[in-house]
Formats: sequence, structure tokens, C-alpha cells
Amino acid sequence: MTTRMLIFAAAALLLFGAFKENNLAASYITIIGAVIVYLLHAIEVKLNKLLDHHNISVLDADIARD
Repeated sequence: MTTRMLIFAAAALLLFGAFKENNLAASYITIIGAVIVYLLHAIEVKLNKLLDHHNISVLDADIARD
């Protein structure tokens, strides 16, 4: 199962729970949160492709320094 499908499935499950409880705020939060997570995932994929194209590798130690 791809990450996009997991994001969609989690959002659908949370949205179902929000509708079942008649919680409009939770519905909005679920929709907006799913869109944000999906966009962050798309940015990550594009960044990884760009780094791979230019043969740039980033070590975990480099990330931990920040």
C-alpha cells in the first residue's frame, strides 16, 4: 500500500468517526490535516528525487546537528 493510499485511508477513517459523532470541527480538522500531510509528502518525494538526481546524500548525523 502506498503512502498516499495510507493518508487517504486514515483521513477517511477519521472523517467517518467525525461524521458519526456529528462533530463538524473534527471534520474540518481531518480534511485540512489530511491535505497538509499529503502536501508535505509530495514535497518530500520531490525533494528526494531532486537530491537523487544530483547524487546528493544527507546523513542522519547531518540532520541531527540542527
